[in-house]
Amino acid sequence: IRSKGFQLFNKTFNIPSLNDPCLYQIYESLGRITNQFLNRGKEYDSKINYQELYKAGRTVWFMIAFQVQLNLPLVLTDSIFGYNMLYPYTDDFIDSNQVSKETKIEFKKIFHDILLHGQSTYNPNAYFREKQSNVNHLNIEIHADRLEKIFDMVKFIENDWKRDEKNRGVYMSLATIHESQMKSILQHANIEDGYQPTMTFIEQISAEKGGASLIAAAFLIEGQLTRAKMAYLEYLGFAFQLLDDLQDFHEDMKNNHRTIFTQTFLDGKTLDEPTGRLIQYCYSSPAFKIFPNDQHTISDSKNQYTLAHYVRISMMMFAIILILEAASQLKKYYSKQFYQDLSTLSPIPFDQLKTISVEEKIWAIVQNQWF
Repeated sequence: IRSKGFQLFNKTFNIPSLNDPCLYQIYESLGRITNQFLNRGKEYDSKINYQELYKAGRTVWFMIAFQVQLNLPLVLTDSIFGYNMLYPYTDDFIDSNQVSKETKIEFKKIFHDILLHGQSTYNPNAYFREKQSNVNHLNIEIHADRLEKIFDMVKFIENDWKRDEKNRGVYMSLATIHESQMKSILQHANIEDGYQPTMTFIEQISAEKGGASLIAAAFLIEGQLTRAKMAYLEYLGFAFQLLDDLQDFHEDMKNNHRTIFTQTFLDGKTLDEPTGRLIQYCYSSPAFKIFPNDQHTISDSKNQYTLAHYVRISMMMFAIILILEAASQLKKYYSKQFYQDLSTLSPIPFDQLKTISVEEKIWAIVQNQWF
């Protein structure tokens, strides 16, 4: 059954058909780690819901894939848990319309200090409750608990990575992703004062945020990165960020959040060009980079892939399916011909694809080990 399940997966996602026992071990490990992450998240925060944990866990899989590529033991480390649990707490805080601009600016300063130096003057009782300026904007009772959780996640990271010169890159990369997240606030158009980000600015932020996210994740696995690996992660991160933006198109439109896709539509154009460019980008050679230290050749007589390269191919083919899935749900935003071309490219008929929820289905299959 398991062999047939892998064959179906490889065929559907256009991944080289391989037969190696280590792939089954990786599949089992991924299921174990997924459940460990969910259980640990609920244990830490009983109020967090499954959907928040699911969204947080998406990068867990990337980090495990990075462990595979480096031939490391597949484990849920404290730093993997802490880094991924930052997302539901920081994203909600930064994106919330209930949090004032003043509070977000103060949060930026405090959290930047915590990430880089492990210290801040932050005290939830004194800092928020006794602050005289803009006190009416701070909605104190809600934010103090959330900020404590955010700082707890940094402590989890510190359990694995001692703050010293050797690991300086780890904490610099975390500060960089935080700065990119805060910068993304500038992607929100403001109808009242007429602020509109330019397409050039939107592209820049998207590239920075996507790249910074994966670079920080990889630092927490390897500790140090070569320039070649950082360039690869920046390339990959931009693709994943644009995939997220395409998936969030309706929500971003509703919230006046400008991405390459929402801005293209508001400029009176179809989504044909940015979607086509994204698919091309994912098929380009930098996405399938081979590194000199790639190890463990797959034991399949028909192929001589390294395990690392197989993982990279799998990630990109999966991303392309998710792009097609997102596009299948946005029919009215494409020209008739382009939408038809996309449906021809898809290994799953669009009528089925737009209702499947591919990512959640794969997550459930792995979590429950259904084959």
